[in-house]
Amino acid sequence: MKKIVILIILVLIIIGVICLKKDKRENKDIPILLYHDFVVRVPDEDPDDFNYINTPLSFEENIKTLLDNGYTFLSFKDLNDAYNGKKELPDKPILITFDDGYYSNYRYIFPILEKYNVKASIFIVTDNIGKMIDGKKYLSWRQCEIMYESGLVEIFSHSTKHVFYDRLPVRELKDDVNESYQEIEKHLGKQDLKVFAYPYGAYTKESVFVLKLHGVDMQVYDIGMNNFKDFDKSYIKRFNIPCEMTGLEIIDEIN
Repeated sequence: MKKIVILIILVLIIIGVICLKKDKRENKDIPILLYHDFVVRVPDEDPDDFNYINTPLSFEENIKTLLDNGYTFLSFKDLNDAYNGKKELPDKPILITFDDGYYSNYRYIFPILEKYNVKASIFIVTDNIGKMIDGKKYLSWRQCEIMYESGLVEIFSHSTKHVFYDRLPVRELKDDVNESYQEIEKHLGKQDLKVFAYPYGAYTKESVFVLKLHGVDMQVYDIGMNNFKDFDKSYIKRFNIPCEMTGLEIIDEIN
């Protein structure tokens, strides 16, 4: 009986600590921006209605405007450390992400990140690395390594094959994410933080539970705003930035 009472007290203490940590989280919005491929010249027509391409000039304008308006660019590691109470969030935090792993991220965007000392994260489709597919050139592992070693760019998984994983058995998604991170660690070394962005934002509650159970620290899946007060690392949202959206338009959107 005494052991049961002690166990109950310990459980209550743990629950209290968790609740206290959550209560101490500030009521701050955490916008996360999503970009894809970049082109120097915008085509006259685009099959995706200009939602997945942008220009380097527009991206640099976005960065300058956000910096001028007091935003601080964070990495997912920074965000995770803040969640775990290891550091405080700045007044106006923001994250930048790129999906799929296009060569243009290295060719055009990485120099801009270096110029302004801005952090960003790239979610790569590991089976596409080093390939040209449907006229799109993808990053090489060497380019990933250069960006990763700069300390400005995190490299995370966007799956191995980029399909709708909500239509497949959850075990297949688990194996896929494990395989993608095996490739990432083979080329970039052990990853202490694992973040997964669902292709097409296609997830299920079961997939979220299973990936969390098998070592995925953060999961990114949908469109919208995050707030630190009730932040859930397994349900992280982003804003897709369409072609030539201005920095002020981004600020209007996230406000």
